[in-house]
Amino acid sequence: MARARKAGGGEGAPAWMATFADLMSLLLTFFILLLSFAEMDIVKFKDAMGSIGSALGVSPGGTGMFNNSTSPVSFNQTPSTPAPPAAPSAVEAVNAKAVNEEIAGELEDLVEQFNLDEDVEIKATKRGVVMRVRGRMFFNPGTADLKPGAQPLLETISTLLKKFPKKIAIEGHTDNIPISSGRYSNNWELSTARAYSALKYLQEYEEVDVKRIHIAGFGDTHPLTSNDTPDGRAKNRRVEFVFQEN
Repeated sequence: MARARKAGGGEGAPAWMATFADLMSLLLTFFILLLSFAEMDIVKFKDAMGSIGSALGVSPGGTGMFNNSTSPVSFNQTPSTPAPPAAPSAVEAVNAKAVNEEIAGELEDLVEQFNLDEDVEIKATKRGVVMRVRGRMFFNPGTADLKPGAQPLLETISTLLKKFPKKIAIEGHTDNIPISSGRYSNNWELSTARAYSALKYLQEYEEVDVKRIHIAGFGDTHPLTSNDTPDGRAKNRRVEFVFQEN
């Protein structure tokens, strides 16, 4: 005869299942909190915290990480950008203008003193005060060797550089007539060599800090006027000294 089954159920779930279920509940609560933070909805967050507090028998308040507050925490999600450089003040602008006027004034006095108005032009530009010197005053055709007549102008430039904390650009220019013979193979080389000759004089004879000087040779690419006439070509053959804005 078959033995009768024993009344009642089995032994039930093992004890670790209760601990596992509690852990799952805590993890679910943790992710609900994370979701509340991500949405930044303070009303939902407070409702969730109230429900959890009631379930755990914890009263609102306290000083913990989840302290109840009527003021939501402000999060700035916009990356900060560096402040733009400050614009020159009115005083600095006035001082810079006064310095440029003094530089231009001293150069104009020199032009008048040596009667150089046909060969030297002083001009105020956005780049700074520019002194344009016709090539014939500084150099013989096709060469980059300074003439003695260049000395007074270069000495004045040296004095101004020692007096004011300015940087200067020395820029050589030519006309569009190709060089047919001589030391330089093209106008680019000639214009650069002429700018360098002026720099070398300021360094060796006037002891000007060459860190404040840069040179460039533009050949015939920056004409002042047309190269179709002898007078136009003479104007385009020049060296420019630019007292740069700081």
